[in-house]
Amino acid sequence: MSLIKRNFLNNNKHIPAKFSVFYLIIGVTFIYFIYDQLSNSYSSTLNLLFIFLIFSVFLLFFILTHMQKAIQRVYKSYIELKDKDKERLIPYEFVLNNSVDSIYWFTIDAKIVYLNDTACNILGYGRDELIGKYLEVFDTNFNRQTAIETMQKIKNTNNFLLETTQRKKSGDIFPVEVSGHSFIFEGKEYICAFGRDITKKQEINKKIKNMNLEIQRSLNEKEVLLKEIHHRVKNNMEIISSLLAMQLRRADDDKIKYILRQAKSRINTMALVHEFLYLGENLASINLQDYIKRLVQDIKELYISQNTKLEVDLHIDKIIFSTNRCIQIGMVIHELCVNSLKYAFKEDRDNLLCIHIKKIGDKINVKIRDNGEGLKNINSLYKSESIGMQLIHSIVENQLDGTLDFKNNRGLECNIIFSKEEEE
Repeated sequence: MSLIKRNFLNNNKHIPAKFSVFYLIIGVTFIYFIYDQLSNSYSSTLNLLFIFLIFSVFLLFFILTHMQKAIQRVYKSYIELKDKDKERLIPYEFVLNNSVDSIYWFTIDAKIVYLNDTACNILGYGRDELIGKYLEVFDTNFNRQTAIETMQKIKNTNNFLLETTQRKKSGDIFPVEVSGHSFIFEGKEYICAFGRDITKKQEINKKIKNMNLEIQRSLNEKEVLLKEIHHRVKNNMEIISSLLAMQLRRADDDKIKYILRQAKSRINTMALVHEFLYLGENLASINLQDYIKRLVQDIKELYISQNTKLEVDLHIDKIIFSTNRCIQIGMVIHELCVNSLKYAFKEDRDNLLCIHIKKIGDKINVKIRDNGEGLKNINSLYKSESIGMQLIHSIVENQLDGTLDFKNNRGLECNIIFSKEEEE
């Protein structure tokens, strides 16, 4: 349209002259027509008319020429301004048309007023085929009523997001993730929607889901296998324990009986860990609190007679340890408890066994105390050649990398400190 206007102005530069000549011809014709009607006495009036005609022709030519130049200047300025606006919009149009997402503008009643090139290419429609149509043309999940309701929902919702499907001109259906925002332009409300084809995303998610199912299935199989292994290890240890119990019943020597009872108790300490792993949900770690409670109960049943009164003071923080660490701590507590049961407790008194395990910073503090008579020569415990004491020193110093301290405190007290973090 602008090209037609420009050609019209360029091809009609002589409009003022043509119009002035036309006006002059009309004026002369008019004067000639009335000439016969006028007498000689009005010849002076004719002269004035000719003079006025000539003057008005020049004046008209001047006015029309000035007006044409003014119009041309205004039109030129308009064209330049329009071209500048068009040039300024080029980057934005480029961004819109080369966006990965489809971009649509809708009126509040879901009429399409704009689509970018991406939307047209994906849907397979020309822009003119969709402008003025409604949303349900390419999204069959909507009808007239639900489309309007959705536009209202987008208007009233921040960061609106929806997963739907769209239909191409060819009839193919594909999944789309749509986000929408409302805005006002020139006093009218519009909805701007961004659509992204999520076909590949859904394919990837499906593959990941299948992989996760396969991994979970494999983990379940391995978990069953590990539980079975722990169950068999526990059973094998119970068989060994039963064999030792048989030997214990046949033994006559009290010293041999005590040795067999200790061996049986140590095996039960290790078997208990595998029982917890078999019965628990976690195959890699054990709650130390539950393990020590059960361990102390088993030791009491094995070593304490019904006539011996024993109160156990247990204060254990909730600590999760691996299988190896639980076995290490369990073996140490087992030896210390058995030592107290053997030397400190008597049938004719109230006996007390304190077991406190606390987290202090990045350290674990284990304190075991009885209310026996204590020990006159504490240093002898550091040099003892008994299997139990050697086992305690070996585990604390070499495996737990901790410190071991004995002292008399209303009985014999043992303090063990080691790092909370386990070495790989």
